[in-house]
Amino acid sequence: MFRLGECCLNGAMFFFALDVANVVCSLLFGLRILLSRPRDLTAQLIALISLCSVCYVVLARYDYGYWIAPPYRVDVGALEPLMNLGRNTTPGLFMILMHRLFADEKRFPRWLLALFAVQLFCEEPVRLFVGAGSAAFEVLTQDIPTALETLFAGFALYWTVKNWRVDLVEERRRTRVVVGVLIAVNVVASSLLLRVVIPQNSFANYGTYLGLSMVNLAVVVLLLLWLKTEDLAPYFGMQAEPAGPAPDAEAARRAEDRTALARLSALLEAERVYREPGLTLADLAGRVGVPEYRLRRLIHEELGYRNFNAFLHDYRVKDACAQLSDPKMRRIPVLTIALSVGYQSVNTFNRGFREVMGMTPSAYRASPQKPNNDPKT
Repeated sequence: MFRLGECCLNGAMFFFALDVANVVCSLLFGLRILLSRPRDLTAQLIALISLCSVCYVVLARYDYGYWIAPPYRVDVGALEPLMNLGRNTTPGLFMILMHRLFADEKRFPRWLLALFAVQLFCEEPVRLFVGAGSAAFEVLTQDIPTALETLFAGFALYWTVKNWRVDLVEERRRTRVVVGVLIAVNVVASSLLLRVVIPQNSFANYGTYLGLSMVNLAVVVLLLLWLKTEDLAPYFGMQAEPAGPAPDAEAARRAEDRTALARLSALLEAERVYREPGLTLADLAGRVGVPEYRLRRLIHEELGYRNFNAFLHDYRVKDACAQLSDPKMRRIPVLTIALSVGYQSVNTFNRGFREVMGMTPSAYRASPQKPNNDPKT
């Protein structure tokens, strides 16, 4: 009996140390990223998510108090509503972060922000209006928030895997794989398993939480170790520190890059290869005569694009602007111009043109004073 109690106490000490390590490592990682780029929104989001993770760990000590030895319980007192709101903010913040990192879209969907506000309202404020004993309480405080968290995780995963093939930032391509695992293991598992699938007052729920905690700790420790070896800014879409002068050993590579860029420029400006429907990065790399990964780096680092589709859009829209501005082509249908510059449908053309120029092709053609028709400037 004494040995059983000693084993339970040792287990409680181990899991308490696990939670402490999670809190410390999460704070260190968030603080390290924030201090490296304090004005960068991406860094701010990562730091805020790290803080929400701390709320998750600390509040779990309170929620699972029945299964935790008294010396290792935590009483958060009046801070419980605020910490609960903080930990349940993580899926929405994670979704916003993934959009910023991978979506390459200028504006975050407003309707998703509205749903994020609804989810946060259902987490805590709704308790002020709906009694705990009412039939709607479980639906409003558990079912709806969980469904919305799962939706947010789904969008985060969608933006993570979307356009992976056309992503021109090599570091960001690697980040997508890691982030995809994080979404699958942490956000979805925490939302579905702990809040819906496994009864919340059961030991199985507590055991699942402990398993997820060990996964979280392993991930954060790996990220901290990664920080020691290289700057993580490019991996998280932040502005990297300016590089120093290239060593002499890279002179030949830079000369080859200049040759490749000259060939790429000729293909775009003279041969107008972007007009070919379905042109892929692999096709273009073959024509330039360089490996795909190298062309991806050149377009990103030398021309300033993060996405191959955006790169094609700019050249196609610039060409379309020239045709729409030409009085001799005024009677040419918009669809004909769209097909001539490489689009396969007028809807895709209209959407791409609006994203780049801020108006439809017809509105651009009708405008007496044409906006700058160089989308890159």
